Amino acid sequence: MSLAPRGRREAATAPLPDRDSLYEALLGRILCGDYAPGERLPSEEVLAAEFGVSRPVLRQALARLREEDFISSRRGSGSYVRRPEEADPAPFAPISCVADIERCFEFRLTIESRAAGLAARHRGKAQLQALKDAHAHLEAVLKTGALGNEADFRFHDAVADATGNRFFLETLHVLRPHIDTCMRMLPRLAQRRSPARIASVRAEHRAILDAILLGDADAAERAMATHIARAQRRIFEGDSGDGRR
Repeated sequence: MSLAPRGRREAATAPLPDRDSLYEALLGRILCGDYAPGERLPSEEVLAAEFGVSRPVLRQALARLREEDFISSRRGSGSYVRRPEEADPAPFAPISCVADIERCFEFRLTIESRAAGLAARHRGKAQLQALKDAHAHLEAVLKTGALGNEADFRFHDAVADATGNRFFLETLHVLRPHIDTCMRMLPRLAQRRSPARIASVRAEHRAILDAILLGDADAAERAMATHIARAQRRIFEGDSGDGRR
């Protein structure tokens, strides 16, 4: 679905099927300024009626917005869009355009490729097991056809942790909201999942894992670089590219 600006009086053209779609729609309005910083969101009754969803689904979407610091709740008053100064200062400026998405991938290509190489050299027994567990979990999720973003983050975190250098893992944690923003800004492209695309994603992660298990640093760096580069192409080209996050 598109996150293009929508008029405040524009009604939803069709019921949104789930909490994730509703979350993206509400976030889109916040990012586009339809709901301004400090402004109170419409009541739950109004939002549920407008989007054609149940109160429980709406509350789940609002809870995610609160968890990610886009809104805050005031007891007895409702939910409000957080002002920029209310949030903790971010080490990196927020992503605001397509060029920023490209720069984010360029940065990840350098950081994560190096991390994979170091992981192949320095991984300990516990880190290897964590990496295997993360990969098994990602495989299980992808086989269901789900997006697998959380499982994917877990795998990349395990690679960073296996370096033995905490700064790699901490950097990924700092980048996490920016990577999420990339997905929000281009949701339709980011969510395309053909069987061929999923197979490619699985093969890319398997190559990273195998290289690290073998202790082959050069192969691990190449495998991660290939994965990130294909991920960037997939974000912009959909299934005409051959990669994903």
